[in-house]
Amino acid sequence: MKTLGLTLRIDGTDYDQWTEAEVSRDLKDFAGSFRFAMRDPDRSIATFDYASPPPIFRLRPGQKAEVFADGELVLSGWVKKVEPNIDEEHCEVAISGEDKAGDLIDCAAAPDGPGELRNVKLEDVAGKIAAPFGLSVRTEIDTGKPFPRFSLDVAEFAHHAIEKGARQRHALVMSDGVGGIVITRTGKNRAPADISLPGNAKGGRATFSHEGRHSKTIVRGRQEKAGQQRDDRAAPLTAGAAPAALEDRPAGDGSATDRERKGTAVTGTAQDPEIGRYRPIVHLSRTQADKQAADDEADWRMRTRRAESEEANYRVAGFGANGRLWRVNETTYVSDAFAGIERDLLISRVTLRETDDQGREAELTVTSPEAFDRKATGSRRTNLKRGKKGPKGPLDGTAEAL
Repeated sequence: MKTLGLTLRIDGTDYDQWTEAEVSRDLKDFAGSFRFAMRDPDRSIATFDYASPPPIFRLRPGQKAEVFADGELVLSGWVKKVEPNIDEEHCEVAISGEDKAGDLIDCAAAPDGPGELRNVKLEDVAGKIAAPFGLSVRTEIDTGKPFPRFSLDVAEFAHHAIEKGARQRHALVMSDGVGGIVITRTGKNRAPADISLPGNAKGGRATFSHEGRHSKTIVRGRQEKAGQQRDDRAAPLTAGAAPAALEDRPAGDGSATDRERKGTAVTGTAQDPEIGRYRPIVHLSRTQADKQAADDEADWRMRTRRAESEEANYRVAGFGANGRLWRVNETTYVSDAFAGIERDLLISRVTLRETDDQGREAELTVTSPEAFDRKATGSRRTNLKRGKKGPKGPLDGTAEAL
């Protein structure tokens, strides 16, 4: 029997005959995932004369799966894939799946309508879409004013429909892993410990790239109203009056006037000051947007692309520190002499992994803390002076030497 660590429960029955296990949460992937490699007694008994008998348990897609880390429920979802593998030396079955929110990624948002929602806040949209999947929605932030019109395309995926609204409200929408959706912003809580290399990190790697980043991000959208820009009224109609003669009508070149453009089109922009050369990109807004919503979406896109291009990854012993598990969307101080990092970073991905050979460890991916909020960047991308908050005392003996 496994003692704490990662525990797998399938259809209400604990299953401990596995050799490798991992469970992951990633801010970019929305839903959490898991993978276990194990023996399947039912298949083994049917194949080998020497296979051990019961319990008889056939693994198959669609079974309810729950994963516990050190006794705490971290994922509730479904077995999505079963992969039996056998050769002359061994046999195993690998199973993988997602938490309950994973269905939003590849299922339609509103297959039976409605085609649009009116005067709804972001949490109302998310709740309307998530309810048929048995998912709850809670919000930890003020999501701003309602959307006058929120369109739902007939073939649009559920997660995409929610995300397009979140972009315009500069919000982060994520699964809580156990049957709920959370609308929040990043880094509200601190992680259970700092990360230091040398120190408690067993190893690390980092990527710093300008791939996918742009000097200027532009979001163009449209709106139905003039947004208080039209300051005059059409002349009243007079009964029996003749239409204006053709020669009395003002000539035009066919282009929209400034007032007409303000009434039908909006443009949002965001600058990335770290990209010095000319690299613009344009996105089209997928919902009715005003100027503020377009600016927020442009800023959201710029920041998230910057976060994706700069990540560091660390492995630490165990699943947590100071009595708490490592979790995504928490801020931790990183001191890494090798990668040149000395500041607070945001944990964007957590993978808890356990194997018979290597034991238990957490793999943590961190990125810039301003990735998903709208606060000024300020000094949040600037290293502190080494030693100001860096590790003190002897190094963790579990860490690997550089």
